[in-house]
Amino acid sequence: MTKEVRSQRDSPLRKRREELDLTQRDIALALGKTDQTISNWETGVYEPKMTPREVKALCHLLKWTLDDMPDEFGSSAITS
Repeated sequence: MTKEVRSQRDSPLRKRREELDLTQRDIALALGKTDQTISNWETGVYEPKMTPREVKALCHLLKWTLDDMPDEFGSSAITS
């Protein structure tokens, strides 16, 4: 299993998105981002840069409180 595949599977953002039957595009459209940006968040390639309005929209979409939101969206415990 490659590092990227493992990272995507372990991503708290991906896990929650799939629990709610949402696509990366659904999140991207709600936040005014691209699908690739959401993918990069899930793989840990980039850390999210969001305005307070975007954070609120993401919390609403994923049914998370601010406290529920993970510190990292990609998996940080990946080993090769």
